[in-house]
Amino acid sequence: MDRSQKEVLVAEFKDIFEHALSGVLVSYQGSTVESLTQLRKTLNQNGAKFKVLKNTLARLGSQGTAYESLSSQFKDTRALVYSTHDPIAHAKVIADAVKTNEKLSIVAGLLVTNNVGKLLDAAGVVALSQLPSKEELLTKLLYVFNAPITNFARTLNEVPASFVRTLQAIADSKS
Repeated sequence: MDRSQKEVLVAEFKDIFEHALSGVLVSYQGSTVESLTQLRKTLNQNGAKFKVLKNTLARLGSQGTAYESLSSQFKDTRALVYSTHDPIAHAKVIADAVKTNEKLSIVAGLLVTNNVGKLLDAAGVVALSQLPSKEELLTKLLYVFNAPITNFARTLNEVPASFVRTLQAIADSKS
């Protein structure tokens, strides 16, 4: 690989590290091409990417970004699974993939907030994967917002319904 190709790769890594909301560093040594291809497809469906790291070039690309604290883990056969949209979806996919593929393991993770990275160990990544997705949280929030209005409508509806039931009871008692 010549110098210009390396510069392009460093720039690509830097772009990934600047825009990714979270990342999971995985070791894939011994995994089959088929299992990694299937994992990539699943990740793509969830809006995430799987990028095999060239360790030294990735270390250079991470300088000055939130991922710099993760760069000490860039060794051996590692790949970064990252997302620029949903910080949890890819963690769920990776946590599931690790259960079915014993050659795949979670090394570390990073959660970026306001351009500051929070380093996670493997247990932290698994805990992140168990959080509800953004859609689930929005659904729960809407339910909480909707509950008082629904209860108020039921209360208002109960007054005439109670009146009708009382009239029906009086009519039944007179017949």
